[in-house]
Amino acid sequence: MKIFKHPYKVRRYGKTSWENGCPSAPYSDVTLNLDVQGVTRTAQDDTSGKNIAGSLTVYSNEELHPAEPDNMNSGDRLFFGGHWYVCRQSVYWGNTILKHWVSQFDAVEGEKGDDAENDD
Repeated sequence: MKIFKHPYKVRRYGKTSWENGCPSAPYSDVTLNLDVQGVTRTAQDDTSGKNIAGSLTVYSNEELHPAEPDNMNSGDRLFFGGHWYVCRQSVYWGNTILKHWVSQFDAVEGEKGDDAENDD
């Protein structure tokens, strides 16, 4: 259902490769209509400054790609609330009339977004 979905920036990473001891992965930014729900969010102070930790549940009509370190895949990242979140799992729920994908995202530690235009 589109009534709960809003456009969000999703960064889609390609396969990670290593050159001269440094990892690199191509990526492209896309805008997808998603229903983003906060599950947990905590702000913790540490010695390096404020650290955001949390997780999101995302409902979509499109598959989101989870991070798979064993396959050298960084997974999709979602920009939400001024921070990046990485996809941990994505499952297709096709057993109802409202067929959709349900995905779980976790905050990327220490990675704050630099564009405020998508800050929700």
